[in-house]
Amino acid sequence: MALRTSADNAEDVAAGFRLFREPLPEYSADITSLIADFYTISSSLNRLDDLTKNRQHRHNVALAHADLDLVSSSLKCTLEDIVDFFGDLEERKVPNRDVYKRTWLQLCAFFRAESQDSLSTRLAKYRAFLNELEDYIKGKYTDTPLMIGLRNGLKALRIQQNNRLAAAHLSSISTSTRSTSSMSNSADPGSPVSDRRPRNRRSYERARPPNASPTSPTSLSSAASSDFPPSVPEAPGSPVTSSTTSHSADSNVLSDHWAKRVFLEEHSRTRIPYVGERSKCLGEPTPGVKRWLQDQGFEELFQLAFNGDSDLRVYMYLREDDHRTRIVCKAPRNSRSSDYFCLPLNMLEIVRTGSCLQLCRRRRGGSELVLWATFKFGTIEQLVLFFCTFLALRSQDSGRPIERIRDYELDDEVEIFGGLIIDDDYLHALRVYRDKESNAIRLQASIHKGEMNRSPVWTAFITEHVVTRGWARRMDAKKVVLREMEKTIFTLSDYTPPRTRRGEHVLKFANATDAQEFIRIIGDLGPL
Repeated sequence: MALRTSADNAEDVAAGFRLFREPLPEYSADITSLIADFYTISSSLNRLDDLTKNRQHRHNVALAHADLDLVSSSLKCTLEDIVDFFGDLEERKVPNRDVYKRTWLQLCAFFRAESQDSLSTRLAKYRAFLNELEDYIKGKYTDTPLMIGLRNGLKALRIQQNNRLAAAHLSSISTSTRSTSSMSNSADPGSPVSDRRPRNRRSYERARPPNASPTSPTSLSSAASSDFPPSVPEAPGSPVTSSTTSHSADSNVLSDHWAKRVFLEEHSRTRIPYVGERSKCLGEPTPGVKRWLQDQGFEELFQLAFNGDSDLRVYMYLREDDHRTRIVCKAPRNSRSSDYFCLPLNMLEIVRTGSCLQLCRRRRGGSELVLWATFKFGTIEQLVLFFCTFLALRSQDSGRPIERIRDYELDDEVEIFGGLIIDDDYLHALRVYRDKESNAIRLQASIHKGEMNRSPVWTAFITEHVVTRGWARRMDAKKVVLREMEKTIFTLSDYTPPRTRRGEHVLKFANATDAQEFIRIIGDLGPL
């Protein structure tokens, strides 16, 4: 029930409808009314999201949870249906009036056929139900008969939506005659619902991995008992079994996890000046932490050794059920033993100081950062990869997720370009950064909307490429082709980097202006 995400998506759809007004003046009033409705719905969702986080209203929020889930899930499906129709326009290089008109009429017919209501009427019902829910949570008077009628109507609509999506899913995977005939009866032949071709959902947002753990923390009180291991020392000499052997062999989610590949890939090595710090951990030692992590279902993702002047070793542990991540630091206590330190990633923020990354905890109500660990890097590539890995793992935590990332940019990096790209059917923000310390240049694509906003999706160091003539070129008004590039990916397996048949990387910008500006910036950095 991501209310704020749905609010953002409603505004995106409103912006999409703005494109229809100029080519379709005869429908301008209806289109403008829809735009206003979507912005009103967005405002209601944002207010409701604030109310759900207010402890004063927690009792009424719990009672309204089912209704909130009903309206948000139905609205999400409606928004995705509209974005699907917008996709018809994207497939045309320059949509003309006829394309806009055909899309508009098909869209209107589709919604009327699905629920016997116009899209405008459906939005009015969403607005009314959201307003009643807001009053209910605030403890104000609500119109009970109206609520019952709206609820029943939305339940019926949700059944229609679920049936259609199930039929579309079956049609994409079934080859039997029986399946085909049963699906053909799910809607009237020739109606917009049955004629509409199934396509990949263009939600333009990324959701966190699902929380599959029945015992994962659902509240602060339950989380408190599982976030930290008990302070019980291990028996001297007792074996610590690696957690990578504790899961069944048929579970390959962690064995194929993207984080296992990040530091194994080949990268350029651009030195950065050292600062006077050394790698260290200032936390409280946590005896028995490896055994505790194993018992809690965590597996080791990777480890990094910061040898130099400290011999600090850093491990990342992930639990498959809810994608929770713990960081463990191992520091030698003496020649024969070591101390271990452990914290959840979502209790830490990351800050750059020269050639070091510092992990800090917020205290005093969030107004003070307290240093927990410092990691010293020799190259900008390793520093950036750790930074992006940290942010991505933390944002993918579905147990106790971080809602607003504050540390999404590195100090001493300058953003010299920013624009939106359609990246494997997701809307991502593409930025070009130049590091002031090393002059290294890199691209980074990040999630642009939704609950994982600003989380890194991929990065690529292009310092050596920008000076190569012909490395970047325009394919068409919105597409740029990059001849070669080594992407490091920080997301799960549902992402497929777009490429040409020759293996070149494709950047599909959301608008032609951004594509033109990107080419100009790359040209300023080196010869095309």
